[in-house]
Amino acid sequence: MGEVAGFRKPLDWLKIAADGNLFVTIFEKGPTGNLVGEDLHGNKYYEDNTTTYNRKRWVVYKDLTDYNPSGIPPEWHGWLNYINDFAPTQHDFKRPVYAIDAGVTKTGTLAAYQPKGAWINPEKRSWVKYEAWQPPKA
Repeated sequence: MGEVAGFRKPLDWLKIAADGNLFVTIFEKGPTGNLVGEDLHGNKYYEDNTTTYNRKRWVVYKDLTDYNPSGIPPEWHGWLNYINDFAPTQHDFKRPVYAIDAGVTKTGTLAAYQPKGAWINPEKRSWVKYEAWQPPKA
């Protein structure tokens, strides 16, 4: 089935109706704002300075049906939440030496960290959960 207006399945419209924030972003905010920039994931960032007490900065995700806010890069996160007033397209941020590339979190997927003893961990428990202390023999 081909894509129609960026939506792959007929039920994608149902998700937009259920997710009010996505509906507002696409149909109310999207056409009115000025495009500030685009990140490496393809997300587009907008700003509208004509509003006074409303949300002025927002993001339109590349994939409207399978989006995750954890995929927003740190420099764009700072701009969206008014931590700084400089968009990454206008300012060159220095990257800390300890920084790693930002990506979508793996929480809730099979690629997430599975501790020792977790049900989904393929390495089954081979360790003793409790071992009684034995005093040394004299």
